[in-house]
Amino acid sequence: MNNFSIEIKGFLTITLITLALFFIHQYLILEIFENLKTPLISIYFFNYFAVLLLLSFFKLNLYYKLTNPLTSFVILTFIKMLAAVVYFIYLNNYGDFDITTLVYNFFPVYFLLLTMEILNLKKSLNNI
Repeated sequence: MNNFSIEIKGFLTITLITLALFFIHQYLILEIFENLKTPLISIYFFNYFAVLLLLSFFKLNLYYKLTNPLTSFVILTFIKMLAAVVYFIYLNNYGDFDITTLVYNFFPVYFLLLTMEILNLKKSLNNI
């Protein structure tokens, strides 16, 4: 039960930090760049759920021992990067967003959540 509460605490931490980042980012976009059209909600949903899915699959892999942790991390990260490419292609083709602005707003969020993901994975791997 203690291990489960630690996992919930980790997911709750990622959720609260993501929400705080979203509101700070939205405030900065509205106050500093008034006419900037950016799909912030879409960016944050994509990154948040990509991190949650990757962490969930990774932790399931640790529990069921399907593959080596390094192999599963590499495969899941590759899938996450492919999903990011598909996300950009979709928004470039079907959204009327400036792709440069989209990249500038997407990747800081991506790397901050990636950092939290890696720190969470490090804690999980230390507990094996």
